[in-house]
Amino acid sequence: MPARAVAIGAEAVQIFGSNSRSWQTRPLDPRQLADLGFDLRSHSLPLFFHTAYLINLASPEEALRLRSATALAHALVLGALSGAAGVVTHVGSHRGEGFEGAVGRITAATSRAIDSAIEALAELDREPTSLRRPAQPRLLPPLLFETGAGAGNTVGGRLEELAVLVVALTAASGVSAPEPPAVGVCLDSAHLFAAGYAVHEADGLDSLVRQLEHLGLLPRVGLIHLNDSAMSFASRRDRHENPGEGQIGYEGLARVVRHAAFAHVPFVLEVPGADGHGPDAASLALVKAMRVGAPAPPRAPARAAQGRGDPK
Repeated sequence: MPARAVAIGAEAVQIFGSNSRSWQTRPLDPRQLADLGFDLRSHSLPLFFHTAYLINLASPEEALRLRSATALAHALVLGALSGAAGVVTHVGSHRGEGFEGAVGRITAATSRAIDSAIEALAELDREPTSLRRPAQPRLLPPLLFETGAGAGNTVGGRLEELAVLVVALTAASGVSAPEPPAVGVCLDSAHLFAAGYAVHEADGLDSLVRQLEHLGLLPRVGLIHLNDSAMSFASRRDRHENPGEGQIGYEGLARVVRHAAFAHVPFVLEVPGADGHGPDAASLALVKAMRVGAPAPPRAPARAAQGRGDPK
């Protein structure tokens, strides 16, 4: 992955720590993860892990919450061993029982994951073969809750929900964990657009930034998924499109990239790419052109929308 990231001109990377649609995880390999982190840092590439889509920290079903906490803990350990800049997760669905009733479940499940991750790292440190680079203490990386598209009973479609969770979890983890991770948010431009935030308009983007500031979330934005949307505004449907080829458009995404409020926030692409194999050199070059204010290139002929729900 580091070699491919460098080859296509990436400045930040995001990967899954396991199959994105499975509960199965790979065995931990501290040496491999330490080497991964070292390779990426040598190219100044911040690393983010994304958790599996199956995670549901808000579920009324205790078994599912416990399984979700275990998967989240695994991702946090991966992040700690590799020196990752953050772990991104979707919150999940309250299954119709309401957000207010789900806050306690989400907080408890996430706190459980943090405690489990800290214990797993301590256990690794007790093993004679455990590796620790002197310059890389095993601290849990920031945990970033991702904004949702607002479909159904999912949590995170409104920024107010994430603000409540950040406050609740910060308080809870401060008590339960000796070295709790920072808690923040990951913005997704396609999800925000689908949820009714007018990021495609200058006034709408400024309004979003003001709301983030009002809710205390602006300094907690740790990552932005820069995705165009194949679906219409406020559709509550999550389908990603290549930058400049969707409903947000080149100019809309360019304003996001160049907004002063996000000047120090890493961006990653979760788009199909030209050949359907994910972000490529052409996609990255286009976004870099947005960043320097280059005009939009001629639009390619429209293609039929495909199933592109949140590819990584």
